Amino acid sequence: MTFRKTAVACLAVLSPLFAEFLLGDQYLSGPPHLGPQLGMFAMFVALYGAGAVLIREIARRMNRGWPTILGLALGYAVVEEGLLTQTLFNPHYLGLDLLKPAYLSWLGIGGQWTVYVLTLHVVWSIATPIAIAEAFFGRTPWLRRPGLSVWSGVLVLGAAATFFVSYQMGHFLAAPAQLIGAFLVAAALVFAALRLKATPKPVRGNRWLGFAVGLLASSAFQGVMKMEHLPAWPTVIAMLALEAAVVVYALRVRPPAISLAAGATVTYGWVGLLTAIDAGSAATIEQSVLVTGVLALVATAYLRRRTPVAG
Repeated sequence: MTFRKTAVACLAVLSPLFAEFLLGDQYLSGPPHLGPQLGMFAMFVALYGAGAVLIREIARRMNRGWPTILGLALGYAVVEEGLLTQTLFNPHYLGLDLLKPAYLSWLGIGGQWTVYVLTLHVVWSIATPIAIAEAFFGRTPWLRRPGLSVWSGVLVLGAAATFFVSYQMGHFLAAPAQLIGAFLVAAALVFAALRLKATPKPVRGNRWLGFAVGLLASSAFQGVMKMEHLPAWPTVIAMLALEAAVVVYALRVRPPAISLAAGATVTYGWVGLLTAIDAGSAATIEQSVLVTGVLALVATAYLRRRTPVAG
């Protein structure tokens, strides 16, 4: 494979690997068993992988930096959770009561779940895989026009498959006003992200401090969410405060993106392992192998002597 094809393939695999497997939501050891799970992984590559590839490619082709990537990722997250799986509006998705904490009746959403799940996609499904891939392959564009067309088609197929699979699980459809609202919010986020014209600036922050900030902030974010006895709205405020603190730190200090991504990766590793332990020995073994491999990959990317820009 050529350099560019390898770079695209790396990101297309890393994104679903983080989004569904490193977190411990999916296991190749089942259930379901290996065959269906491989089919699901292909769907995840079409959804998450294609999304991450296109978001990165759009931003880098327009010579935009991380603010644009994060804005596009947030728009992507609203599309996935608001229009495709519709977990933002489904009160009984997978038999869970996701919307009850910090419920906003006038929007029909749960404030706690909305902040949590959108952050998962922005930070872990999109931004962290992009930072890791760029640590290996740099920030120049990787796709030509035919490649953009192909991956756009793959994303459409992945979105359609995701909607179909999610609908079959509960036959839930959000109210038309909710779907229109989600579409308008996503469109506004994409428009705003593409309007950001911040000039990429040189990295100046210490990478080890960046790693510590990424690890502590992301671990605190996940830890607060796991403390079920905490009141819902203080939990939401705490999560938003952590996000704001990291944004301010990143803007002022400009650490290497891979340092924050490495910290976030370690957090997902311990979260996924805790989930796997509850799922049984097969899941625990599989998750341990996965976490070890991903951490080795991230450590390699983290220690590479590449000096790009923070944007």
